[in-house]
Amino acid sequence: MLGWLTGKRSCKELPEYSALRSTPTRQLPPDLADAEESESFTASREIFELELRKPPRRPPEDEPLFTELLEANGSGVVTFTVPDHGGQCLLVFSTPLRARDYAQSLLTSGLSVRYVSSSPLQLVHLLRGVEVGTAGIKKIALDRCPRCSILSFIGVTSQITSDSLIRIWCIYKATEIARGNLYFSYALESARAGRIEIARDVALEMVGHVNLEDPRPHLLLGQLALKLRDRKLLREAKAFLRFLKLDRWEQKLDQVVQSGSPDFENPA
Repeated sequence: MLGWLTGKRSCKELPEYSALRSTPTRQLPPDLADAEESESFTASREIFELELRKPPRRPPEDEPLFTELLEANGSGVVTFTVPDHGGQCLLVFSTPLRARDYAQSLLTSGLSVRYVSSSPLQLVHLLRGVEVGTAGIKKIALDRCPRCSILSFIGVTSQITSDSLIRIWCIYKATEIARGNLYFSYALESARAGRIEIARDVALEMVGHVNLEDPRPHLLLGQLALKLRDRKLLREAKAFLRFLKLDRWEQKLDQVVQSGSPDFENPA
C-alpha cells in the first residue's frame, strides 16, 4: 500500500563550506538588496515562470519532481508545526540534494531519514492522505532554507491538484533562477572590480540560500580563494564541483590554479 513512498533514494554526504557553517547568513550589499526588490527583478522572475509553464519545459504530472523526507524508523514523513498557525507542515524539496542539505544542516537531533521522490500526482495522494495516514498536514513548505528563519508555506485543501503543485514548482524555480542570476552577476562584477571579499560573501549567500547545485558560484569561489590565499575555501569549492560531477568546471578551476591567475570567467 505504501508503494512509491517506501522506496529509498540514496544521497551521499554533501560537502560544505566552513564559512557557511560558522556564519549561515550574511547581510547583502544594499544595492544588491535593492535590486532584488526592484520591478526589473520581478519582471525577470515572471518571464522565467512563463517559460517554465510552457511545453516542453513544463513538467508532466507523473514525472518525479519533488523529494520528501521519510523517518527511517517508518513512522512517517517529516513535518514540523507552523508557529502561530497550528497544524503540521510537510517538508517538500525540488531536488534530492536540497533535501539532503536541509537534513544535514538541521536534523542533528539523531533523527535518521530516507529520501523519497514523488511526482505531482503522488504528492497529491500523499497530501490527501490516500496512501498513508497524513490527516494533520495542512500546509507544505517547498525548499525550506536551512540557514535562515524566513518561512513561507502553501495551504493544502482537499481541492489541491497536480496542476496546482506544478504551478507552485514553476513559481519557486523561476524565483530561484532569477535570484541566482542576480547574485552571480553581482558577485562576478565585484570580483572583476577587485572587491574580493564582497564577491566571496555574495557567492556564499548564493550557495547557502539560493542554489547549491549551480556550478557558477563554486567556480567563482575557487578563483576568489586564490586571490585570498585561502586554501580551505579552494578545497571546499573543488569538493563541490567534484561531488556534483561537473568535470568541465573542475578542470577549469584546475587550469586557473595552475596558471595562478584567476580570469573570473565561466568555462565555455
